[in-house]
Amino acid sequence: MVLVSVPGRYGGPPALQRVIGLGGDRVESRDGMRVTVNGKEIDEPYVKRDRFASAGAPYDVTVPEGRLFLLGDHRAAANDSRSFLSEQSGSIAASDVRGRVQAASATALWPLALGAFGALLTLTGVGFGIGGYMAGQRSRSADAAVPPWTART
Repeated sequence: MVLVSVPGRYGGPPALQRVIGLGGDRVESRDGMRVTVNGKEIDEPYVKRDRFASAGAPYDVTVPEGRLFLLGDHRAAANDSRSFLSEQSGSIAASDVRGRVQAASATALWPLALGAFGALLTLTGVGFGIGGYMAGQRSRSADAAVPPWTART
């Protein structure tokens, strides 16, 4: 997986896409679902299959040299190379890659992200607790400062 930033694509912010083909590769999908690279069907267990989504249009492209053919893992909603087939076979320049995600590093980030989120929730709870305690203390001290009304007979 790569993080790419391509002017005029993906709505501006960087997008996370999977590299399917490199320069010179022939990428094809006859049914819009199964993908072959250089005549060999690739196994894609990471692709999110949606029973209710359309399969997508078939395509057959040869990736230009120095470029990459990218597909998203959620194919029914992905704005990937298939959306730009009229522009250099949908490919992007290799220089548009901003970073690479490796499976091991992505897996290692989940516990860290969850721990950080837990710490944030804990700090928020402590802050609300202290704020509630202080608000209660202020209202009690304000009540104590007011002399009781004396009844006249």
